[in-house]
Amino acid sequence: MSHSKIGQYTKSQLYSLTDGVYRLERNFYLRVRGNGKYRTYFFRYVDQEGNQKDCNIGSLRKITMADAKQQVHLFRSLLNIASPKNLDLSTNQTPKFSEFALETIETLASVKLWKTVAQKSSWTSSITTYAFPKIGEKLVEEITRQDILEILKPIWTNKTMTASRLRGRLEKIFSYAINEGKYHGKNPAIWKANLEMYLPPPEKCKTKTHFKALTLQELRDNIPFLTKNQFIGYKCLLFGILTATRSVEFTQIQWSEIDFQQKIWNCPPSRRKDGKNEVFRVPLSRQLVNMLKLLKKESKSNFVFTKDHLQPIRRETPRKLLKDGLKLDCTMHGMRSTFRDWCTQNGVNEIVAEKSLMHSTGNEVVSAYQRSDLLEERREVMQKWADLLLESNEATENQKAESS
Repeated sequence: MSHSKIGQYTKSQLYSLTDGVYRLERNFYLRVRGNGKYRTYFFRYVDQEGNQKDCNIGSLRKITMADAKQQVHLFRSLLNIASPKNLDLSTNQTPKFSEFALETIETLASVKLWKTVAQKSSWTSSITTYAFPKIGEKLVEEITRQDILEILKPIWTNKTMTASRLRGRLEKIFSYAINEGKYHGKNPAIWKANLEMYLPPPEKCKTKTHFKALTLQELRDNIPFLTKNQFIGYKCLLFGILTATRSVEFTQIQWSEIDFQQKIWNCPPSRRKDGKNEVFRVPLSRQLVNMLKLLKKESKSNFVFTKDHLQPIRRETPRKLLKDGLKLDCTMHGMRSTFRDWCTQNGVNEIVAEKSLMHSTGNEVVSAYQRSDLLEERREVMQKWADLLLESNEATENQKAESS
């Protein structure tokens, strides 16, 4: 086997894998975590008692494929000449929470048959964002109710839905840990007769709020900043605004999804929030096609929006740029709301408007008969939307496209 390839993966492909655990060869695995920031080779085996153990080999970025495979070969040789019971290749019997949590999410995704990658991504994002900074490096067995409270208390009243969902996910992870013999005692994240003694009921914390949105004029006033700024994050934000799509859908776009001839972005089922198992075609305005052509000329990656040519930008980046870069108190969902309000005010057909947002339309009976994605109708709407927001930049964009 070539040293430039492991199993079905080349080294460049290993850099494009999202968070999770991947089998490269027998006993040989790659763990990706931290939204792709950390990529670690490890050796996995089962000892004489039937316990699964992992032995860290090293970082993908620091160890060559040849050296990693040589280490795997050495471990296999040791297993063949020594009793597995006496060969303790792992450093800890009890894993760190960060490792166990990611493996549990992988297990849940396969056992529960989650329909989309977005669901697994949501689990991974919430656990890595809120739990890992507090307990990621702790051994699973050492984590207590107090640790869980330290995670939840800062966000329980102001991000109640997020916190409540996070608590449920932590409870599920520790249930698996108890089942696997990695944690002993009462589940530290369970609500009844446990956390309910220290946190107010979620329903009493909730206040009904809508995602904040800009007025159409406020949005138009900020567009020139986005078109002039060359940072890839702002290009991504502009793409999201002009397509009225969700961050989880547009931040991870790959060039293979862009059809320049048909002027379409084919959003894969794995990123569709509605769970439908088919590609969703998003019409691209001529302004977006021009922008993408310019980006394509400079691109060295499979991803359209990337800072390091290896990974797509984080799905939280557009929201952070709105808040920290443009100093706007709004969300990407709010941008979609601005688009939807404009559709209503300008007489856009309701079904066309809803399909432009990748929403399901009508009840099951209506949906059964309304199978067309109304691409051309949506193309006309999205072009008018782009013309409205970018009218002052139209001449400049056309000039750039012609020169390219």
